[in-house]
Amino acid sequence: MCKKQGDSEAFHRFSVPDPGSRVEVEVEGRVWLLDRAADMEALWECMEEADLGDDERLPYWAEVWPASVLLGRHIFRNKQRLAGKACLDMGCGLGLTGMIASSVGASVVAFDYEWPAVLFARHNAALNAVPQPLWLLMDWRAPAIAEGAFDFIWGGDILYEKRFFQPLIRLFRHALAPGGKIWIGEPVRTVSRPVWDALDAEGFLPKKLTVEKVALCGQNATVNLWEITIP
Repeated sequence: MCKKQGDSEAFHRFSVPDPGSRVEVEVEGRVWLLDRAADMEALWECMEEADLGDDERLPYWAEVWPASVLLGRHIFRNKQRLAGKACLDMGCGLGLTGMIASSVGASVVAFDYEWPAVLFARHNAALNAVPQPLWLLMDWRAPAIAEGAFDFIWGGDILYEKRFFQPLIRLFRHALAPGGKIWIGEPVRTVSRPVWDALDAEGFLPKKLTVEKVALCGQNATVNLWEITIP
């Protein structure tokens, strides 16, 4: 029987790999192994209403999202640009994009809002034998990072709620180095549409780089990849 997330037993269950839940994700010819405690729905069933709180802390981190796969492709395709550069991975989840960037020589700081995500991301970097990024537990509404510290910032499927738009815009302005670039993988969702106009109004230059199909777990998703700069 599932216990509340706050109980030590439940935290143990959320943080220990389940071999039957491992996901294999192919990105540009390499298969990445991603361990997790269970899929999102199984973890969700273990939670009670009190566990969610005002932030509705659903275990989104336990899934591999098509937007992150496309973002991982783009990171690998731009590996020469990223080598040696300071990069920030927002909402790292199981660690896919942070690992890909680290494997091509980027200096990666990757964070998530949920502690089990950070634990699994570190575990998965070891599992895939790549240099460990700096994994952080952090809320993008209160970022503990230096101003202008990152040449590249990215996130996969982070615009699923309008309440995130302004905090993310503030983070972009705070953390991006002069001449830096932000990459956002975004599934085709109506809720995300207003953010591009909001970015434009804030003085950013958002540009759609590509639209690609991503096959994942037996489904095909259409994903947009955006690049955001500050003139």
